[in-house]
Amino acid sequence: MSVERTLSRIDVNLLATALIIAAIGCTLVYSATHFSPDAPLYRRQVIWTLIGIILMMVFIAVDYHALMEISPFLYGMGLCLLGYVLVWGRLTRNVKSWIHIGSFQFQPSEFMKIFTALLIAKYFDSNDRAYLNFRTFFAVMAIIGAPVLLIAIQPAVGSAASFLPLVGVAMFFGGIKPRYWLIAILCFLIALPIGWHYLKPFQKERIKIFLDPARDPLGSGYQVMQAKIATGSGGITGKGFLHGTQVNLEYLPARHTDFIFSVLGEEWGFLGCVVALSLFFVLLYLGIRTAQRSKERFGAILAFGLVSIFFFQIFVNVGGALGLLPVTGVTLPFFSYGGSALLMNFVAIGLLLNIGMRRFMF
Repeated sequence: MSVERTLSRIDVNLLATALIIAAIGCTLVYSATHFSPDAPLYRRQVIWTLIGIILMMVFIAVDYHALMEISPFLYGMGLCLLGYVLVWGRLTRNVKSWIHIGSFQFQPSEFMKIFTALLIAKYFDSNDRAYLNFRTFFAVMAIIGAPVLLIAIQPAVGSAASFLPLVGVAMFFGGIKPRYWLIAILCFLIALPIGWHYLKPFQKERIKIFLDPARDPLGSGYQVMQAKIATGSGGITGKGFLHGTQVNLEYLPARHTDFIFSVLGEEWGFLGCVVALSLFFVLLYLGIRTAQRSKERFGAILAFGLVSIFFFQIFVNVGGALGLLPVTGVTLPFFSYGGSALLMNFVAIGLLLNIGMRRFMF
């Protein structure tokens, strides 16, 4: 098949939806930072977006089956970077998540999501059992558990939790016997009190504030209450672009990262939130359709894995902004400021487009 004909098979709807969401994200970052010393962040976000588009084009052009072959190497490299962060990483906002090279920094955990999804897809591509036995189940959990453990030690529980959707994808495609489901549920329930014991004080406080934000309205509960006020104060149509009082008066913390959705709610109102969530829904739907249309197992599993990561991040971030879930630091795809997360998002879109484009070659 010629290159021209192959490129003509690109899912234009998926590509356009991703670019529109990214453009809205740049606008929101500008709105959240234009009046403060953080104003240069908007220019960085635009630069990262342009780099992300170039990276997306690279991952469209390279046959994703080649990535399957080198997925063990990519996964191993990712684990090494996570280990490097724990030993030599700089403590930033209570966690060691970034590798600093001069003025440049990146977050290995973001790219590790892609590497882990690739390795899981490769593992199941070579394993066509109707059900996972104990050995294969343990192997899959080890693949997912290794980066989760290293990230949780940072401690970045939100980033670690972003790998959980891959567990669901593994169970769905691998097949789990009912007794293993029961064992998994029991293990999870037993692990809850144990996990609480090992949480850092600020992580426990986030959960307590989620249950009762008014317990410390001027302290740890401040950001959640201000996020809910900002989101709700926009009403139906919003206060208008650059006219959000909670944002402009800097009442809303982390407005360009964790609570970017609250900026959207205050300035664009309920209608703006509905439009944005509808775009995310379209993105997820087109991603699932790509997985369903894939002619081979590896592409389908990889596509479902990437879509599940997107869904989890959207669900958790929006839920946190609305006070329906604890604030975990999980970013909103394409909206929240951050180079590593933005590049990972574009790589994921590039892979989805790659899978959909090459299904015609089978």
